[in-house]
Amino acid sequence: MTDLHELLTLERPLFVFDTETTGVDTKTDRIVELGFQQWTADGMVKEYRTLVNPGVPIPTGATAIHHITDEMVRQCTICKQTHTMADTIETCNEPKFPPTFKQLAANLAKGFSNCDFAGANVRFDLRILTAEMKRAGVEWNYAGARIVDCGRLEQLAVPRNLGSLHEKYTGAKHDGAHGALSDVRASTTVIVKQLEAHGKLPRDLDQLHEVQWPGMLCDGGQFRMVNGIATCQFGKWRGRAMRDIPIDYFDWLMRSDFPADVKALATDAKLGKFPDA
Repeated sequence: MTDLHELLTLERPLFVFDTETTGVDTKTDRIVELGFQQWTADGMVKEYRTLVNPGVPIPTGATAIHHITDEMVRQCTICKQTHTMADTIETCNEPKFPPTFKQLAANLAKGFSNCDFAGANVRFDLRILTAEMKRAGVEWNYAGARIVDCGRLEQLAVPRNLGSLHEKYTGAKHDGAHGALSDVRASTTVIVKQLEAHGKLPRDLDQLHEVQWPGMLCDGGQFRMVNGIATCQFGKWRGRAMRDIPIDYFDWLMRSDFPADVKALATDAKLGKFPDA
């Protein structure tokens, strides 16, 4: 199989990333497992996976999906005691306690800087990672990162889930679905196969990002370029050009519970700076 770095122009690290969580509410739910591959222009340089003690009970509905139980995150025999970005995957000889997210946060924030991200539904993973960083008191955001989502790419043809995509492109079932690193590996395989199969898809990450998220100025889609004009996409100013919105609206955005990328746009707008076409 062709490797990912041979199909994309990588000018900085690309992390194929996945989490398993206690639920789907990024404001209240917690990460219970995370995994990633780190790719550079020279190839894959790192692969990592760990369980995470969320500090709260894991709902039975979530366990039914990813099969991670409260007992597993209290005492784990499949991940290392010291969890850093440099760790490799290996089996412990004796039980070790998995880390809390707070114990991982500083290293993750350092590693996940000046980089890009890929995966399946990876924007959810990035949003819950942002929320976990905030709870841990660690400053981090993914503003400026180019994002490649294999599900979004496939929507150019027919929407499918990761398991269906894997089977379509490899002819094999994805038996490890909803395990973080297993899903990371499947996502990498699918993205490679998609790029090989669809020759018209851009190899440049800026262009690939744009065809997936055309005009999007922030992760939640609150502001978007419309006909070359930065435009509000929600609330009472929906459809209005940013430069025509009263300045006190941007003050409200900065005071309210909006993501960092929205507040960054509001900060610039107060200074009379608006995104260019």
